[in-house]
Amino acid sequence: MSVVPFFVADRPMSLRLLKGLPLQNYPNARIGIMAHANTSLNFQHAFHEYPCDNFDYCDAVRGPCHHKDGISGCPVRRHILDHTIKMCDSGIFTREGATLNYQQLFEAYVRMGVEYGIIIDVFLDPISTLKSAKEALQAYESFKGKFKLVGVAQGTKEDEYIKNYEDLKALGYTYIAIGGLLRKVEKTARYAQVRDEDFMYKVLSRLREAYPDDWLFALGSFHPNRLVRFRELNTWGDYKGWIFQYEKRNETLNEHLEVFATNHLQHIESPERERIADLIDRLQVLVAQRDRLIEEQSEISKRLFDGRRNLKASLVALYEKVKLEAPEFVGRLSKWTTHGLLDEGEERAVSEIFKRLGLEESAEAEYTVENIRKNREMKNQIEQIEEQLNGMNFALAKEIAQLRASEIYLSEDTEMFCVRISELIGRSEREHRFRQVQEKIASKILASL
Repeated sequence: MSVVPFFVADRPMSLRLLKGLPLQNYPNARIGIMAHANTSLNFQHAFHEYPCDNFDYCDAVRGPCHHKDGISGCPVRRHILDHTIKMCDSGIFTREGATLNYQQLFEAYVRMGVEYGIIIDVFLDPISTLKSAKEALQAYESFKGKFKLVGVAQGTKEDEYIKNYEDLKALGYTYIAIGGLLRKVEKTARYAQVRDEDFMYKVLSRLREAYPDDWLFALGSFHPNRLVRFRELNTWGDYKGWIFQYEKRNETLNEHLEVFATNHLQHIESPERERIADLIDRLQVLVAQRDRLIEEQSEISKRLFDGRRNLKASLVALYEKVKLEAPEFVGRLSKWTTHGLLDEGEERAVSEIFKRLGLEESAEAEYTVENIRKNREMKNQIEQIEEQLNGMNFALAKEIAQLRASEIYLSEDTEMFCVRISELIGRSEREHRFRQVQEKIASKILASL
C-alpha cells in the first residue's frame, strides 16, 4: 500500500483541474479527492460522475468527449478512475459545520459515490468522538457495502490518541483517520495548518509501530514537503491549500517581459537592426508602460489587502454586538466577516444593522461603511488596470509577431521567449491557473510517488 495524496475539492472547478492531471505519465501514482457533505447538489452530482460530468468539453483530453454514447469504453476515463480514490467527510470545518445527522450524511456519501465516508468527529475530544463513532456504526448497518466507514481518532496527548485509536478498533473499525492535527490560520476561519508537526509524526509513528499493516490517514495534514515522511509511515493524507498555488497570468508575463526587454531586445545584433528599430522601440515602450501600470496595480492591491483585513476586524466586532443585541442579523452578518469586500446591497445591510443597534452616527459605523466603499473602489481600479494590461498584451503579441516575421536573425533563446510570451498572452486566466497547478502537482507530487 503506497501513500496516496488527497486533494480537497468542494466546487466543480477543482474537479475540472484535477481531471486534467497527466496521470497517464505516472502509472504508479494514485491520487484521492476529498470532498465534504455540505457541498451543493450540483457539486455532489459532478463528484459522483467524475471525471465525466461534461460531454461538451473534457479537461482530461482538452476537447469534446469522443465517448459520450458509451463512456465505459473511454480509456482516459478508465485510467483516471483506476488511479483516483474518492472520500468525503461531514464538513465539520466548513462555516456551517456538521449539520447532517448520520442517516442524511450517509445518504450524501452514497449520492456522491465515495469509496470512503468519514464519521462525525469532535475536534480534540476523544470521548465525544468515540460516542459519535458508536452512533455511526448503528446508522451504517443499512449502508454496508456502499462505502467504507472511516472512524476518527482524536486527542490532545499522544496517549489519548493511542487509546482512542485502540477503542475504535475494538468497536470494529478497520479504517481510522487521525484528526485534530490542525490549527486555525491566523485571522481566518480556516483550519489549514498542522499545529505541531513533531507531535503529528510522533503519534503516527507510534501507531505505525503498533499496527504495521493498518490503514492510516492524517486528516488535513498532507503537503508536498511531507511526502517523504508520509511514505516512510505509509500514511495517506489530504492537502487543503493545493489549489491556491499559482500566480496570475499577468504576474507570470511580467517576469518574462522583464527578461525579454533587458536581455533580448537590447541585444539583438544584426546588420538589418536599423530596419526594425522602430519596432524594437515600440516593444520597449509597451513593456515600460506595462511596468508602470503593474506598479500602480501592486500599490492598490497592497492597500486593498490592508483594507480588507481592517474591514474583517470591524465586521467581527460588529458580529459580537449583533449576537447580543440583534440576533436576527447573525445569519447574514456571519457570511461577511471573512470577506472584506462587500457589494452595495451588503453595504446597505451593514448600515441597517448599525441603525438597529443605535450606532448609525457613530465613528465605528462611519469608519466601517467608508472602508467598505474604499475597498470596492480599489477593487474596481484593479480590474480596470487589468483590462488595460490585457489590451497592452494583445498589442505586444502583435508586435512580437511582426518581429518574428521580419526576417531579422533572432537567437534561439530570443525566439523561445517570443514563443513563450505569445503563448502566455493567448491563454485565458483559468487555463493559466490550471496549467500552473497541474505542473506543480506533477513535478512535486506525482513524480515522487
